[in-house]
Amino acid sequence: MKIKVADFMQQVDGQNYQNDVLPAVDAVEKITEQKLTEILQPLFEHFTKLIAAEKLGRIEQPVNFVGQVVTIALETGVINLPFANNNHVDNFFDSDTETEVLANLVVTSPKLNASGLRIDTLGEITQWTEQQQQAVKMFAADLKQLVKNVAD
Repeated sequence: MKIKVADFMQQVDGQNYQNDVLPAVDAVEKITEQKLTEILQPLFEHFTKLIAAEKLGRIEQPVNFVGQVVTIALETGVINLPFANNNHVDNFFDSDTETEVLANLVVTSPKLNASGLRIDTLGEITQWTEQQQQAVKMFAADLKQLVKNVAD
């Protein structure tokens, strides 16, 4: 799916996108990737439906982990910037440019890092099915980092 950068920015600025927050789930400190995949399945299913409908959106999954709420979100985008930073997209593209829509993994938690935010581009949404395990591995690494940061 392709989108003109100006159209993307206009839709995000106008909040003309799907924004869903799923019910919170619990995760234990020593969670396996297999269990994490099970926990995140509803998030993946919602995101799959979103991109199948060729819509822009953000699907959030709060995760109760080591005494805090960690938010993992999947967002559509044109660059690895969260919707909250949409006003910076045109610093990287000419607004008339048409580009592929990307799947971004956005993780937020106050103790994750100095900014409390990590965003990674998983790739073009046309490849979403292949990117799900990559998302699990990245989130698992973020949770390990969080455990370390909380202990320090």
